[in-house]
Amino acid sequence: MSYQVLARKWRPTDFSEVVGQEHVVKALSNALDQNKIHQAYVLSGTRGVGKTTIARILSKSLNCEKGLDSKPCHECPTCISISEGSFMDFQEIDAASSRGVDDTKQLLETVMYMPSSSRYKVYLLDEVHMLSPQSFNMLLKTLEEPPEHVIFILATTLPEKIPATVLSRCLQFNLKNLTPTQLKERLEVILKDEGISFDQGSISQIARAGRGSLRDCLTITDQAIAYCNGELTDEGISEMLGTLSFDHVNKLLASIVSHDAKALLLQLKEVSQLSIDYMRLMDLILETIQHLAVAQISPESLLDVDVKKEEIIALSDGLTLDEVQILYQIGLLAKRDMDLAPDIASGFEMALLRMLAFVPKEKNKEVYKKKPINSEVETIQGEEGSLKVNLMQGPESKISLEEEGSVEDLESSVKKIDAIEAEEGSIEESDVVKTNIQIDLSNWNDTFKLLDLDLGTKQLASHCSFVRTDDSVIYLSMPEEKLELFSGKHRQRLQESISIFLGHDCNVFFESGEISNQSPNKIKAAEKDKIKIEAENAIKEDPNVKILLDSLDGKIIDSSIEPRDSK
Repeated sequence: MSYQVLARKWRPTDFSEVVGQEHVVKALSNALDQNKIHQAYVLSGTRGVGKTTIARILSKSLNCEKGLDSKPCHECPTCISISEGSFMDFQEIDAASSRGVDDTKQLLETVMYMPSSSRYKVYLLDEVHMLSPQSFNMLLKTLEEPPEHVIFILATTLPEKIPATVLSRCLQFNLKNLTPTQLKERLEVILKDEGISFDQGSISQIARAGRGSLRDCLTITDQAIAYCNGELTDEGISEMLGTLSFDHVNKLLASIVSHDAKALLLQLKEVSQLSIDYMRLMDLILETIQHLAVAQISPESLLDVDVKKEEIIALSDGLTLDEVQILYQIGLLAKRDMDLAPDIASGFEMALLRMLAFVPKEKNKEVYKKKPINSEVETIQGEEGSLKVNLMQGPESKISLEEEGSVEDLESSVKKIDAIEAEEGSIEESDVVKTNIQIDLSNWNDTFKLLDLDLGTKQLASHCSFVRTDDSVIYLSMPEEKLELFSGKHRQRLQESISIFLGHDCNVFFESGEISNQSPNKIKAAEKDKIKIEAENAIKEDPNVKILLDSLDGKIIDSSIEPRDSK
């Protein structure tokens, strides 16, 4: 017996075997069990999600010799004939090749005849959107009032091209794309039954390459079995698909996050020696950056995603919210413009180098930790700390420093820094530095301006309004939609920043509330509106402007007025 491809061999024969289309299966099963059969159905969805399969199972259920039921027997001649495609009363018609008026007329002539040996005569019109407008119009009357023994099933990938007059006469079922998890689970069952060895990385790649289509997944699996000689491995699938595994993608992004240009160039050189589909590789990078954004806002959401969560969370911790969005935008624009590069490999390389250029170096990044309370000590350390470090590094560093000043000056600077550090140490050890600063409603906006926060946290926290204080607990209110985005990482940074400002530890409690006019965001918006109104009044009252308007019979467009930036 000749080899049968997996997509045909494992085509579901019963509603219980259909994957990912529970909403369709449930509706059809209930209708069959209750004997409430509609006259026409529309099954829409992308390729390989089960449109033809569901139509065949429905035809079996309608005509099974053991009774009309949602579970056909698969043993009677009718069920076997439908499975083999030789049942006379189940006609599959390719609408793409039979789209003309004459073809539709010939079809309608056969509708009036009774079934030869079954309850219903079922017509499956595949790719029905390819019919001509005249053909659709010819079907309207028959679709609305067909003979009792006739049922139409219309399958299409483009339901928007079917006239509304046709859709209104049918029950519509939109089949979903399968998730990577669903595809992966189905592949595991099939490969185990087929006796094919595999690893998790290999079937994960195949599931992602299927892009929601089970048939595509099984077709790729057939190719993979031949390519890997019956042993599917992560590396083998990567070579076959012309892409990289997520481990390699994570390494590329890790080099960008850590600003390791040398490692990134070495990895790009290795990639260039492989037969890589750069467009697909950019898709994987964008997909991973999306996971980084999700990890920053809601890490628990990664539980439903087939990724290495620890690596994703570690990468996301090295970037701010703004930087993740910048990287994603760079990737999207690069994917659009890669074909314009001298060659697609250099376009991909430039995209990753552009990402590297837009991520600040690690030594310049803000690290969220408590700062010394004595601000004067901190300022001096910032200016002269690097001087001491360079001096202690070795003779070469010392020579470079001597070119700018004398050794005596450097030694005096080092002594000064040592004295400052000793003074700072005594302050920290004594632990007597306390402040009497109190936060209340009157000074919350001014206090917020002085807090040392990253841009993402500051933008979200600007919607907070002060409620009250209770001992060492500060209560803040925030609109519910903003509070959902204000994750634990942002809350911790805000609490640490307030503790540093006050000079002692405190706890911050967040409440869900209405939008307040006392929040920094609203106050800042009000100040901007006030400045703009003053600018508009100044322009309108300016005598020179009035003369110009009168002479030219003109008018002022308010939206064009912008206040000068105050410096």
